[in-house]
Amino acid sequence: MTTVTALRQTYVNGYLGRTDGQTVPWSDAQVDQHIKDALTKLWPDVGPRVTGTVTANQASGIYTIPSSIKRISRIVAEYISGGYTDVADTITNWRYETDTTVRINPRLPTLTGLSLRFYGWKAYLGDATDLPTDLEAAVAERAAALAYGSLAGQLANSQRQQGLDSGRVVDYQTAVGMSAYYERRYQEAIEKYPAQVGPVAPRAARR
Repeated sequence: MTTVTALRQTYVNGYLGRTDGQTVPWSDAQVDQHIKDALTKLWPDVGPRVTGTVTANQASGIYTIPSSIKRISRIVAEYISGGYTDVADTITNWRYETDTTVRINPRLPTLTGLSLRFYGWKAYLGDATDLPTDLEAAVAERAAALAYGSLAGQLANSQRQQGLDSGRVVDYQTAVGMSAYYERRYQEAIEKYPAQVGPVAPRAARR
């Protein structure tokens, strides 16, 4: 399990050429915020796969999506009998009713042991505690891109330098270039990442 602090100390400080405790051109709190922003921006590109179930109910074709799921991949009907769970059918005719509900046709019978299993993705947590190890560097690279981008904006507005010694001054052109560099490294890292969020599901779900 990682943390925002660990990402800052292990990766981002090195990318930004800083150490903890410095305040110019970024404080620890500012770096942490860029890391949190990078974690938020992972969605909807990538996210951990999750599942959840709801009981079949013939009284309504509208079902509340399990709260663990932010985007649905597919829905299947499961039947539990004798301690075994089997897939009874794949639900192909469904669509979003609202952001938190789906409508399924035809209605399913209310049977003991019959439930709907939703497959999908959710967003990674903003504190990085569920971030897989192989995404740590990518998140840190995007955080560095955001930090340099923010600095470039400040420099463009104020035309100031950061009060560093002449060998460590970051000018506007450098900040813009470093922001683009680390953003590209992030994009390359997640381009083929296996936990990428895929299509919503069958075409019926898009209507």
